[in-house]
Amino acid sequence: MAVGKLAGLPRRKSSEIDMDALRNILVLMEPSQEVQPAFTAALHLAEKFGARLHLFMSDYRELNAAFFEMPSQIMADYQESLLRAHREVLDRHVQRAAAAGVTATATAVWGSPFHELALESIQTQRPDLVVKHSVHHHRIERTLFTGSDWHLIRDCPVPLLLVKDPTRLRHPRTLVCVDPQHLHDKPASLDRQLLRTAVMLRERLGGEVHALHVFALPHPVAVIGDAYIAAAATIPDENTLATANQAVRELLSAFPAVTPNARLRVGIPAQEIIGEAGALEADLVVMGAISRSRLERWFIGNTAEAALDRLACNVLIEKPRPR
Repeated sequence: MAVGKLAGLPRRKSSEIDMDALRNILVLMEPSQEVQPAFTAALHLAEKFGARLHLFMSDYRELNAAFFEMPSQIMADYQESLLRAHREVLDRHVQRAAAAGVTATATAVWGSPFHELALESIQTQRPDLVVKHSVHHHRIERTLFTGSDWHLIRDCPVPLLLVKDPTRLRHPRTLVCVDPQHLHDKPASLDRQLLRTAVMLRERLGGEVHALHVFALPHPVAVIGDAYIAAAATIPDENTLATANQAVRELLSAFPAVTPNARLRVGIPAQEIIGEAGALEADLVVMGAISRSRLERWFIGNTAEAALDRLACNVLIEKPRPR
């Protein structure tokens, strides 16, 4: 249920943004593909921010043990031939970056699983941003994330940009999902971090920034023992909504460029995020991830995971930065 834009937001000088925060970008390239949407998106960002690129590609294919004794020279030659072809692709993209005035390096490795190799590269390269291509199928309104994708979504320690259409990063209409009442256990600093990132991107890429807070309705079904109890979804009263409005006003008081485009919706968060992104024709959705496990592994929660499967636009996922 849409409540609409917020009114009467105070205007205050925006927080200072570090415009040099994006200096190193790691691009996860796809093997055996000449067209690389993640590279196209990363190159555009690198041009705008003066950043460097590192292109990472991995591959692993087994040969049938019935025909080749492992390990064998044939297997080694096979691996080297594939890696040689991958390096040629990477070299062409490094040259493309150079022609655009962007410094780029590249690595091709043999191994599996992909997400573990990618996480090792992240630890080595220490990028400010990781960029990866994700395929969205409009007919079924679903993004086909692989198992490695989900591992990266949860475990990537730096911001992760999932690219579905790199052309939509030019003058993007950005939707930032905030939770100023911390209904989903997000730390207060994460909302401000997401907004700072969105404003920083707008300063370099153009476009506009919108903010969305979803006041979540209670789940309509509860489980007590072995019984399923249907619960009516209660619409919040005026005082509750006023409190939510005030929380958004306070959050956005330091972001005057965003305040005119702030919205409050009431409903199921994932559905409302998808609906707002579609109605807005958003090019980029910025979402936060939080850690809930004792081992400090990152999980983005049911809301974000459900929304990610249905969003047709590019998605940027951030985690709280160390203090």
